[in-house]
Amino acid sequence: MEEKLPQVVEDRLLEAYEKIREGKAAQRNPEKTKKNFRCQKWTGVAAACAVLAVCSIGAIAATSYFQKEMQQESGKTAYEFSLNYELIPGEYEVTPSYLPEGFKDQGDGKYDGGDGLGITIMPIYTTAELDKLDSELSLSGKIDEVKHTILSGMEADVITYQDAEKYQTPTEIYLFNPAEGCVIHLYACHTVKSDELLKFADSLTVKRVGDGAFETAEEKEAREQEETRQRQLNKDSQSTMEQLLQAGIPEEKLLKVGDELKSADGKEGYTVLRYEFLDRIDGFEQENFFDYSRFDGWLLEDGSLKPYTRLHYDQSGEILAEEQTEQRFLRVDIKAHRYEGSTWEEVPLDFQLVYVDKKPDGGLTWSTEWYGSVPQENYFLQMDHSAVYLDQATNRAPDVRSSYFFHPMEVGEDLTYTLLFVVDKDRQDHFVLAPTGANTSFQQTESESAEQILNELEGYIQLQEP
Repeated sequence: MEEKLPQVVEDRLLEAYEKIREGKAAQRNPEKTKKNFRCQKWTGVAAACAVLAVCSIGAIAATSYFQKEMQQESGKTAYEFSLNYELIPGEYEVTPSYLPEGFKDQGDGKYDGGDGLGITIMPIYTTAELDKLDSELSLSGKIDEVKHTILSGMEADVITYQDAEKYQTPTEIYLFNPAEGCVIHLYACHTVKSDELLKFADSLTVKRVGDGAFETAEEKEAREQEETRQRQLNKDSQSTMEQLLQAGIPEEKLLKVGDELKSADGKEGYTVLRYEFLDRIDGFEQENFFDYSRFDGWLLEDGSLKPYTRLHYDQSGEILAEEQTEQRFLRVDIKAHRYEGSTWEEVPLDFQLVYVDKKPDGGLTWSTEWYGSVPQENYFLQMDHSAVYLDQATNRAPDVRSSYFFHPMEVGEDLTYTLLFVVDKDRQDHFVLAPTGANTSFQQTESESAEQILNELEGYIQLQEP
């Protein structure tokens, strides 16, 4: 299951933790938060959905660290806090005395129940952190219910979302402790039983372990300057991306079947020899598929694929369309060559489908469309748009994709191999091919100009006969 949530999910989890610690959490721009990520693997539980918060409690005593109220307008739901700046912010530890059966403490607030189960105690919002967030926690999401209750002696909101099973949306709990000066945020995968989650949330011990501090004027100025710098970088990056999309893929970077595409250092070369679209996979050995279990429930008796439910998202993560989508297999035969000076112990053989759109002048540019599957269907056949099959696999360790698509080759050696991909029937004419890891300059929009990026591209292969 290693690849069912790729490393980027874990990276987003770590990024979310870091942003909260720095007081730059995504709540400042909730409309840009992407939602509905799966909870299929525990390491991605806290990254699987956007950071959210809602609802209200009554008045708080004047000696408390904060008061809060709920605001709802123009589709936005937010907690707004009035902070008591005369009280010194604290630093806290939160410890549960109850774990659901089978759960284990993995450290850093993560509790793993195996088989897609997990609960996370997110980094605590102190009054110092709330101040950095302009005293507001916001969310965008379709809430099904907010249940007000008391948990671990604190007023708490239990938040569930519409179609949680279908979209595998987590349950969240916010516990408010104005007497101590902290807000506790729990994330639980949608498969965690409600009664078990409530027992966990009702067993928390909050311990103040030290004093914090509000930002000084100098610290605030430095932070705001850094945030301004980051916003400008993002703006410049977006401008560069727009220039790239407008320019499109240079004609000389679009290779044909039979042309050789070389790696950035020129030490490996790849030539697509032939390709064909197939309706069935009969005749292809199961042992050559990476994680053949991904096909469970998706193959018909004749070896063809069932349709899956495809979601079409807009740039903010809102669903534009949901439709049943037919799929096919793509077979590609490739020749790899290892040149003198290659430093790889083994040569990478995997390719990726890179989706493109046609420009008014007939050229190609990168597609900005964003598609996914309904999380409930557990569909993983097109993950990363990479191959699902390699007939020359020599590293068949279970679930280790990082080595599966590598093959030992001698300098000067040629290797002919076959890859299989899964593609949507209605998009089979809307992509080009590239070796996995090629054209990385396309991701360098924060540090390079559009002209530099275009010049540094290794290139793409169009699947059309020469």
